[in-house]
Order: sequence, then structure tokens, then C-alpha cells
Amino acid sequence: MRYALSAHGLRRLREWIRNRPLLAFDIDGTLAPIVTRPWNARVPAAVQRHLAELAEWTSVAIVTGRGVADAQSMLAFRPRYLIGNHGADGVPGFEAAGAGFADTCRAWLDEVAAADEPWRELQGVTLEDKTYSIAFHYRHVRARPRVQAMLEERAAQLVPRPTLMHGKNVINLVPPGAPDKGDALRALLEHSHCSWALYVGDDASDEAVFGLRLPTVLTLRVERDRSSAADLYLRQQGEIARLVRELARMRADLIAGERGRQEARA
Repeated sequence: MRYALSAHGLRRLREWIRNRPLLAFDIDGTLAPIVTRPWNARVPAAVQRHLAELAEWTSVAIVTGRGVADAQSMLAFRPRYLIGNHGADGVPGFEAAGAGFADTCRAWLDEVAAADEPWRELQGVTLEDKTYSIAFHYRHVRARPRVQAMLEERAAQLVPRPTLMHGKNVINLVPPGAPDKGDALRALLEHSHCSWALYVGDDASDEAVFGLRLPTVLTLRVERDRSSAADLYLRQQGEIARLVRELARMRADLIAGERGRQEARA
């Protein structure tokens, strides 16, 4: 894994941008910093401005664990693709299956939202209904490993047994058979007719993309993790602003170069 903003990393990014790739980003921990209360998270205006510039030139996708409506409320521009619930919502070709995923989550919610559920005694744990998945948040608890184990044990008792996707102090319960972020990216490549892609994420759910190891997909992880399968990394989330600025600059250079060649031929 190499540092994305090093000379080597910028060369690789420039190589990818020349191919007008699909540009895909997670939100929380990637475009937006992690905050104590997830509903207060914001994507900085400068980051959004550069993403909007890039979206005018190539396909931009947001692939997030949030619900689609929740994610859209954080964006001042409209990407070509907005994929929610780690891939369970919004992926082209999976629309018909989505109703089944929602039915499964509704049944789970009816069970775990009961007033006598043991997890309710865990101070600081909250349950989120995202329609196509549900999530336990435990950022505000003290004994996080113990609480995580208890929540995982409770999730394992549900029928059908959910696929667990771990984020930063959150456990997402996803219906079996629902696409993950790796499935989503494959579908977006086909739908967008892009042969190349750059994917940027920050946690375990993004490893479904990092682990694809496709030769035309460049992957970047926010915060280095030696166990990650990503190609490049940023040292911290705050560097995302420079990353998208560099990508927008590379795009502008390509447009200027093409304009110059057209004028020379005229």
C-alpha cells in the first residue's frame, strides 16, 4: 500500500484519470469526517464543489452504508449513482430484489425493537432503521468489545440470519443475498460503460471492493491499515479535500490538453 499523495501515488492517480474512470466514494469517514452523532455529519463545501466538477466530466458514484435519502440530503450535487445500505439499495439490476430485502428488515425490526429486548439495557446503544438494512450503533458505550459481542450474538438469532457488516462502532445487519459494495461496483462498471474505476473508502465494508483486485480498479483507503487490500492510502480523512482537488486539477489539465490539440488541428 502506497501513500496516495506521494509522487508515486499521484502518478498512479494521473494514469487512472487519463482513462476517464468511474469515480466512486464512500461518505462517512471518507468524504465526511466521522462525528459523534452521525446525523450531524457533513461533506465539506470544497469537497462537494470539486466532486460536482468531476461529475460533469465522468460518472461519479456514492456508495455508502447510509440510506439513499439520508445520503442525498448530505449532498449539494447529484452524482450519477447513489448506492445505499452497502449495496442493497440503488444498484442497477437489483431493483426487484430490493422489496424482498425491505421485507426481511421490517421483520427483523419488529423483533429487535421490542421494549423487552436485552440490548435496550445497554446504555449508549441505538438501533437505526435504514429500510434495506438495520444497524446497531455503539459509539457511546464504554465496554465496546463486550457490547459488540453481545450485539453480534443477538443478530445471529434472527431469521434469516443477517450478513454482518462492521463499520466504525456500528454493526450493520444486511439481508442474505443482498449485494455488497464489491457487487455494487461491478454493476456500476457495467452500467456506466466505464472500463476503469477509482474507489475510495475507509472501513471493513469497503474491503469488498478493495479485495476485488481488478486490474482496472484502483482502490484507496482513508487511514492506513496493513491488513487492507487497498492499493493506496491517505493518512487521515482531512486529506480527502486535497485528493479531490488533485483529481479535479488532473481533469482540468486533460480538458485543456484536448482543447489545445483541437485548436492545433484546426
